[in-house]
Amino acid sequence: MFSLRTALLCLMAASGTVYAEHLKVVWSSGSFSTISGPAGGNTNGHYSGFAIINDAGEAIYDQGFPDDHSPCYNTDDGREFTIEGDCWSTPRKFKCMADFGGHPETCEVKDGNGNSLGTGNGQTDTTFIGISIGQDSSCVVEFDSDSDGCPVDDGNGPLHVTSG
Repeated sequence: MFSLRTALLCLMAASGTVYAEHLKVVWSSGSFSTISGPAGGNTNGHYSGFAIINDAGEAIYDQGFPDDHSPCYNTDDGREFTIEGDCWSTPRKFKCMADFGGHPETCEVKDGNGNSLGTGNGQTDTTFIGISIGQDSSCVVEFDSDSDGCPVDDGNGPLHVTSG
């Protein structure tokens, strides 16, 4: 049988619980190139992306070039930038190192104190189709926010880059 003290302790523990939202951060990069026939017309292209996605598959942050820079660098120690906003109480740092071709090799999410919340290794898929080649790369880190629900990015965004 529960005592009054046990019941009160259970109620206090239940009321103080904040559920964290599980998030996925995705750095992505890709390119394609074709060689045309004798008439010319070679075609090529490149894309870059960075998104923070909740478990429902909704983007709470989605920018190809956060703060007008590539999300992943292949120079020095890669790119690290800070994002603040409504989803966590202290800034989060996002870091990505790319290979020479700009494909994400390693990625990491850190808290405001620089403690790692999660790391990932990049994956690159190369596809040859006749006389063309395509490469798609990504690096993913999963972590928990310290809030129970981040607003979905509606163009104004609940999150913003503050440095990096």
